[in-house]
Amino acid sequence: MKRVDEIGFGGLKLVQESDAFCYGTDAVLLAYMLWRDDAVANGIEAIADLGTGNGVVPLILSSKTKANILGIDVQADAINLANETAELNSISERLKFVQGNVRDIEEIVPGGESLDAVTMNPPYTEAGRGLASPNVAKAIARQEIEGTLKDFIGAAAYLLKTGGHLYIVHRPGRLTDIIEGARRLNLEPKEIQFVSGKRGEEPNILLFHAIKGGKNELKILPEISVRNDDGSFTEDMKAAYK
Repeated sequence: MKRVDEIGFGGLKLVQESDAFCYGTDAVLLAYMLWRDDAVANGIEAIADLGTGNGVVPLILSSKTKANILGIDVQADAINLANETAELNSISERLKFVQGNVRDIEEIVPGGESLDAVTMNPPYTEAGRGLASPNVAKAIARQEIEGTLKDFIGAAAYLLKTGGHLYIVHRPGRLTDIIEGARRLNLEPKEIQFVSGKRGEEPNILLFHAIKGGKNELKILPEISVRNDDGSFTEDMKAAYK
């Protein structure tokens, strides 16, 4: 069932399907990674969001930057929802969404090496591992059925110009794969931050930032948690929803 939700950013509204993969904390944190650095956010003119789903990350970034944003997803239904969202919020001139597989990125965006930033929330689970959802849309969003982590990072490397920023939200268990894949393609890791559900719990979210052609200097940022013991958002999450 289709519904329209307010996302808490400048009165923007998001069109979602209840039966599809709906956005959550991961998407908000992914957008926050980019816009929390004013020097980066103010200097960015062109962004791509890979595996954009219903377009929530571009939607959030549209309220935090002046950039033109391209969302790419393999699922036609998700792209239709994203375009409907852009039209609903009267921002279709800045937000564009196209259907396509990251494996075919050179056909989707001819030329390459032109973007200031790429964000991505790729499937967390390798194909064949874990239980696949009987819902096809959710299965594609959660498992590497239509694109592996390597495929996503390769697409980002193709799109980014030298000095461009890559932002990834993933699971901590894939950190080695992310670093190895990024450095192989001249994407130098710059920041890593772990996120836990509550303070003291094992982190279950990884935030990763790399710069194409960047110098060798990695910072491990202080760990953040999503909720306090009483279930309310922490100050860190309130900042992400600012």
